[in-house]
Amino acid sequence: MDTPIKDSNLALIGGPLDRAIRKSTAESEWNWEGAGTSAGIQIWRVENVRDEHGNPNFGINKWPENRNGEFYNGDSYIVLQTVDNGVGGFDCDIYFWIGENSSQDEYGVAAYKAVELDDLLGDAPIQHREVQYFESAEFLNCFPKDSIKYLDGGIDGGFRQVGEDSGSLNVNIAHRLYLVKKIDRVTRCTQVPLASSSMNQSDAFVLDAGSVIYSWFGENCSPFEKSKASAIAHNLTIQRNGETSKEEDVGDDNADFWEALGGNKGDIKDVGEDTINAKDSTLKHDPKMYILSDVDSILSVSECDSTDKSNLVSDDVCLIDAGTKVFVWIGKGSSLREQSQAMILAQKVISGFNRGKGANIVRVLQGQEGRVKGFNQMLA
Repeated sequence: MDTPIKDSNLALIGGPLDRAIRKSTAESEWNWEGAGTSAGIQIWRVENVRDEHGNPNFGINKWPENRNGEFYNGDSYIVLQTVDNGVGGFDCDIYFWIGENSSQDEYGVAAYKAVELDDLLGDAPIQHREVQYFESAEFLNCFPKDSIKYLDGGIDGGFRQVGEDSGSLNVNIAHRLYLVKKIDRVTRCTQVPLASSSMNQSDAFVLDAGSVIYSWFGENCSPFEKSKASAIAHNLTIQRNGETSKEEDVGDDNADFWEALGGNKGDIKDVGEDTINAKDSTLKHDPKMYILSDVDSILSVSECDSTDKSNLVSDDVCLIDAGTKVFVWIGKGSSLREQSQAMILAQKVISGFNRGKGANIVRVLQGQEGRVKGFNQMLA
């Protein structure tokens, strides 16, 4: 596949002028203040709004630290993990996370802002694209165990729970029901409609009723689901600073539970629906390697015969499609244009081969291979 750069709408992307503009923009973005200056996790939510005439006002806002691990399925987020490297500096990873119902506008801003943050930090971070339900182990490990919760709604729909940002945590807080379900080796917590018909005997559930946190276990739920539901209920209780009590493993005769939830035990299904999507089996295949070259303003993509390490050419950009992950390896001598279009090409690899949207994309600069789990082991 050969594409004349001048004939595309990407001709200036990645050039010196484009990079200088992005760096200047990043330095003027007040939301980036303090980014990457100390070890820890920092999160920003993409908050795109349009006026009554459809004019966009797209940007980001810092996510409250006390809500780290909460993600609305209608939003996109940028997560920066900063780690002390032990030699007087920091190693950074930038994750942009895409909610299941996030809009194309939000996805685009998240991707662009991730590049902007990368520019601000001197192009040193490793970049990761993450999709809800398909997160990498590296992303999940950014957060304390049992702290990730998927919430329903998002900024695009004007979604706002009573008291969610004000710190007011009282009996008037909007009730939420969480499904706790194990898929593959990950047990996830997802907000579901507040109704007894959302429940089943296969999984565990947590009802946040404001003043009381209930955990309810289906007859056939796994020990992993019970453990996570208990941990989530405990964490929610701790966050309320003593304003909330906890009732664990409530029975079907608990009248207060059913009053807070609505409905009755007769609505509970025997088996749960596939509310949480399992990983797409079509993602699994042997690794394939592609070389991206820019010669005389012609973008050329060629598939290699193998994933041999010798194919990693310093003057080019290499894509390794490993099924559940697509690695974008940036050679030190590659052109700015090659570097800028590599992530775009990786996205095309995912969408062009009738693949599910769940594959992670990881950008690796030459010399960073040791920081990326599984990269070296994948090469022949």
